[in-house]
Amino acid sequence: MRHGMIAGLAVFALVGCTEYSQMYKVGASTTQTNVDQAQCNTFAAQTVPPMIINDWIPIFDSRGRVVGHRVETYDANEGRRYSAVNSCMTERGYQRTTIPYCKPEDIKGKSFAPLSNSPAITPSICAVKQDGGGKILVDLTKPL
Repeated sequence: MRHGMIAGLAVFALVGCTEYSQMYKVGASTTQTNVDQAQCNTFAAQTVPPMIINDWIPIFDSRGRVVGHRVETYDANEGRRYSAVNSCMTERGYQRTTIPYCKPEDIKGKSFAPLSNSPAITPSICAVKQDGGGKILVDLTKPL
């Protein structure tokens, strides 16, 4: 059982390296997507403000006596705010889409121009990780 769980986690970790998920709208420019995302983030922040909770968690000794405590702080509205952003983006025509990362052998020794508009997702569309953590979409059928 334990080996199966470890193998499952390893597969899950590898899948996380081969694709990513984002809100996507065919035909939208990068600028328009960024503007829509910022407006939806602002809307969600205004309609679902943070609700910071400080929980006092007791620490017990082996006899069951409280010997200390720790404080956990969290935003109880974080999930609702995330849902509000996604709903706002969906209302603007975006949908959650999974985009694969380009395979190293497909881009090795080649240059590609970043796509400025979001194309329909086909097998030739993939993402390239940039320095600093960003991602750009490229079309493997259109090298420079």
